[in-house]
Amino acid sequence: MKLANTFAAAAAVSLAFASLTACTAAPPPEASSGVCDTSASDAGIAAYVESGVALGEGPYGERSADIADLELTSEQVNEIKALRLTAGISMHFSGDTWSNAQIAGLTSEFERLGIEIVAQTSADAEVTKQFSDIESITARKPDILVAIPSLDVTALAPAFERATDAEIKVVFMDNPAAGMEPGDYVSVVASDYYGYGVINAYQLAAAICGEGEIGVLRHGAKAPNNVQALEGFVTTIEEDFPDIDIVEEADILGPDFSGEGESNVNSMLAEHPDLAGVWCFFDLPCEGAINAARAAGRDSLPMTMGGLGVNVAVQMASSDDFVIAIGSVQPYQQGVLEARLGALALLGEETPPYVSLPAIPVDAKNLEMQWKAVYDEPLPPAIVEALKG
Repeated sequence: MKLANTFAAAAAVSLAFASLTACTAAPPPEASSGVCDTSASDAGIAAYVESGVALGEGPYGERSADIADLELTSEQVNEIKALRLTAGISMHFSGDTWSNAQIAGLTSEFERLGIEIVAQTSADAEVTKQFSDIESITARKPDILVAIPSLDVTALAPAFERATDAEIKVVFMDNPAAGMEPGDYVSVVASDYYGYGVINAYQLAAAICGEGEIGVLRHGAKAPNNVQALEGFVTTIEEDFPDIDIVEEADILGPDFSGEGESNVNSMLAEHPDLAGVWCFFDLPCEGAINAARAAGRDSLPMTMGGLGVNVAVQMASSDDFVIAIGSVQPYQQGVLEARLGALALLGEETPPYVSLPAIPVDAKNLEMQWKAVYDEPLPPAIVEALKG
């Protein structure tokens, strides 16, 4: 297995895109056909898709390893199966599309490699519960622990340190726990959060013709992935669209992400009745934002976000009143790589400290193709029906 890094060209391009394999790569969405000139946004998204380089960096400034070099040979698969390994999974919350896809990817790859999942937990967005979950998993002494510490990277760190002290191979989703460095853990596997923030900025700018007041629903937990998504969006708006003004930013912490999104956008609309658009760090807050817009009597409020959930996809497929477009992460493929890297570490193979899966631009026209690329499954019936309508 090679660990070549193919990011030398990153400085020469401003936007980039890559897929887990060539077969999942998707072309850029078609240029917008509204009444305003969207060429700047269309060109920005196309550049991201075409150049093949993730924009975000790892927690210590790392560029992503080349994903194509992380394939397993048949000999490695057989060696892993012979080890009869076990694994635990600790989620910050579950039941949403992103978490379900992560778990599906992990489960699929662990099954392929003959690795038994002996514990799988969900913390319901409560830090103390996830701390306890990690300690319970550690007590079962799995060979691999895959977990996301983004609820509180500092508070959860001691639990992860105990896991590594117990010689459990820890693979992090999105970001590491505070104070842990490469070598303490196997790898961090993330999506290009900065990149989806950039995509979302271009998408929203196209929808509002490059001008107007907008609101931002950001994640209140300052984990690196959350910060990068916000930076990608805000920096692109400020640098490329001077006639767009971010008038309000609100923190969303959960667990009621939709309810918090609704209450915050209610306040935004009361203060800024001419609000032209909203950006959400993922889909659930925007579900609440749609409710707020409708309650305020709005029949349209363009929104972009970084999560391809079923409900927002249905809304996007059925009309262009609210969800205009999405910059999706790749949770299923993240899960596959997380499981694979944990197994490779137990073979004694060198593993990269950081792997990033680029974001995928999604709109109503390419929704069916992009859903398959993101989730490795066909469109749910509800979205199929919405597209027909």
